Amino acid sequence: MTTPEPRARRTLSTGRLLVAGTAAVLAVGALWLAFTLAGEPDTAAGALVGGGGFIVLMAVLRWRAARQGPSSASGFGRALLGTADERDKTIFSSSLAYVGLAAFLANAVGMAAVALGADGATVIGAIEWLLLAVLVGSSIVLSRRL
Repeated sequence: MTTPEPRARRTLSTGRLLVAGTAAVLAVGALWLAFTLAGEPDTAAGALVGGGGFIVLMAVLRWRAARQGPSSASGFGRALLGTADERDKTIFSSSLAYVGLAAFLANAVGMAAVALGADGATVIGAIEWLLLAVLVGSSIVLSRRL
């Protein structure tokens, strides 16, 4: 009879998760209150919906990663559980390096676009979507190469 392998130690404990979740809820609430008191109800609603959506998304991802365990095929799930190996950390840091390079170039193009008459809010939104696409794309490419 073989003995089971010891499970990988999870560094993101439930207590830490509750502290982080509470801090996130307080931060979103403070943003909502600040924008409401400043007379910006649309921005307050956006902060509330965006921040609340992010908190819910992170809770669902954490629950899913905890349910599947550290042996799941997702490097992101292992990172949420705190059991990421060197390969996962390399992929994550390399992906962020590509995002940094893309941010530098996208901001230069964005400044030129605004100088030529483009709407600033549209440029900022386009840069955000571009950086998110670079993060996802570089993570997928790097996870297949490494």
